Amino acid sequence: MEYRDYPYQSILAPHIRNFLEEKRGLGFIYNGMAYQLYRLDQYWSLHGYQSMDMSPERLDGWTKALPAEGKSSQRGRICAVRSFGSYLIALGLNSYIPLVGIGGDHPIVHILTKDELRQLFEVIDSYIPQTGYKADIRMANEYPLIFRLLYCCGMRNNEVCSLKMSEVDFNAGIITLQDTKNQKDRLVYCPSDLLKLMQLYHRWIVRTVGYEPFWLFPGRNIENHIPKTTIDKVFKEFWRKTGASENCEKDPTPHSLRHTFVVDRLNSWILEGMDINVMSAYLSKFLGHQSWDESFYYYHLVDDAFRIVKSRDTMSQDVIPEVRRR
Repeated sequence: MEYRDYPYQSILAPHIRNFLEEKRGLGFIYNGMAYQLYRLDQYWSLHGYQSMDMSPERLDGWTKALPAEGKSSQRGRICAVRSFGSYLIALGLNSYIPLVGIGGDHPIVHILTKDELRQLFEVIDSYIPQTGYKADIRMANEYPLIFRLLYCCGMRNNEVCSLKMSEVDFNAGIITLQDTKNQKDRLVYCPSDLLKLMQLYHRWIVRTVGYEPFWLFPGRNIENHIPKTTIDKVFKEFWRKTGASENCEKDPTPHSLRHTFVVDRLNSWILEGMDINVMSAYLSKFLGHQSWDESFYYYHLVDDAFRIVKSRDTMSQDVIPEVRRR
């Protein structure tokens, strides 16, 4: 795809060009972002701003809805300045990071604690179906790996259910996902301990079926993959068998394991002192997200998140924005 560039002219121009060059070097196209930053560049020139300081006061007019502007357009402008502002902060410059409260709200999800994960996997690993059907017994042995792929690799439920044997490299531990959500292809790298489980599972399913099936996780009919709805159903049953479910206001879903993966990965990087601004692009690509904002949203749902950020990130007061009216 051809990159689109615009005649940036304000004092922000050099940094806008460098920002786009850096992101495109990481594999992002960013044509839409380039256009929104061109609008920001024009906004900066129109108001006669002669410094780089992206303060709340200067951005107030930028974040407000324009006459006859739709919510998606307003949200796009705010997301652009958030990404660019984070880049400026990484350079040691001052920038306000506005909230993105425009458009449809994200559903509130349950981020599982370590104890909840432990209880859940104890139930999954000890599950024995009440029926004696061979298909039910076989699928019961598929569940432990399915749910570990959701949590350990942050994959989507439908991505795991529809995995083909040909898409898994059992030697290197690489899963190739093709044409996933947002028409993205990506590689998923499995941790070493999960790879061992996958190798054991592969040998077991071939021995059980008598040949290597087309699908990694066959359903009741071995010619079809296990349905996403089945995983939704059994996850609910497993969760209700845990002690943690008794005092839970918002029950988790299989997708909650993906969000928990994001949170745990961010916490791990922060505690290790790694630069989140650098790692965010890799995490976003790994998850198949459109943008870093999509990946970071669920982090603020964790009770302990801001304590971790504050203890390790000297710029947390600049990155985590104050609440402002629009």
